[in-house]
Amino acid sequence: MAVPESVVQRWNEMTEEEQNQAVSFIDFLLLRRKNRKPPKTKFELGALKGGLVYISDDFDKTPEEFEEYM
Repeated sequence: MAVPESVVQRWNEMTEEEQNQAVSFIDFLLLRRKNRKPPKTKFELGALKGGLVYISDDFDKTPEEFEEYM
């Protein structure tokens, strides 16, 4: 992918110090992406393999707080 001309123009307008800061920021963004870890699952796969152990008798009952919306 080629660098867009607008980026080249902006780059050329910056001082050497600003260009160094821009390069440092690009390095920071790349490092942050490299170090990003995928989200962890909140349960182990296969945890319900043996079936559910317990479901409350009133599982399907609408909570009082939501009855006005039903």
